[in-house]
Amino acid sequence: MKKRWVYILKWKRYYVGYTGDLEKRLREHKKWTTKATREIWERELVKFIECESKTQAISLEREIKRSWHIERYI
Repeated sequence: MKKRWVYILKWKRYYVGYTGDLEKRLREHKKWTTKATREIWERELVKFIECESKTQAISLEREIKRSWHIERYI
């Protein structure tokens, strides 16, 4: 089964996403090809969490995004 990752980037605020290819996704963020983070100049990967399935990754991503305290996941 293919692994998925939920990741958290930090700038002035946090960005949370999920992917099946973490390295590729981070390259996309650095090359500014990602619309959501295009305006963010300095992005830092602060956390990534491995998930067993896409469903689990989506669920965790939503949980983190809805949280008022993203720091507790870091």
